[in-house]
Amino acid sequence: MRLIPPRAEDDEAVAVLRSHPKTLRYLRFLPTHVTPDEARVRRENRASNPTIVDFHIHIKKKDGSFSFEGNTGLFNVDETNKSCEIGILLSPHLHRKGYATEALYLVLKHAFEDRKMHRASFETGADNLPMCSWLEKVLGATLEARRRECWSDMKGGYTDVHSYSILEWEWSGGVREKLENLVIHPVAGK
Repeated sequence: MRLIPPRAEDDEAVAVLRSHPKTLRYLRFLPTHVTPDEARVRRENRASNPTIVDFHIHIKKKDGSFSFEGNTGLFNVDETNKSCEIGILLSPHLHRKGYATEALYLVLKHAFEDRKMHRASFETGADNLPMCSWLEKVLGATLEARRRECWSDMKGGYTDVHSYSILEWEWSGGVREKLENLVIHPVAGK
């Protein structure tokens, strides 16, 4: 796996991922359809924003080439308080296979070791039990808030959101090592 800066060649794959029903299952505030041109505009706008550090997730295939399989990164980067939020979207066919753990390990390492962040936070729908479970049981993140009816479902309803965090001393005090021991390097079976 490698995390690379967003690139134009991935715009079509980004559009497909951001429109996928499994992506939208827990992120109901996203548009139901994204075009490659909309993905391009989003990529260009985010690249010019200093509070956003995006990465594309590329995974090595059996033939040795790499394919786009998701995105992750930092946003709401606050250099004064050394804090950021982290998010991830991963191709649904790779869910629950260790790829998200590896991608989040790499982005957390970037946040705490390269960017010298003190705090990283995560937000997820309260109904996204797989992500809540990963944050609590694997990462050991602290649940800081349960925010009621926080995200619109774009149809007149709302979703509750859970907010989690991990601090630099938790990262260096064992979380990094724990994630390193979990990281796997399988070849994508495409």
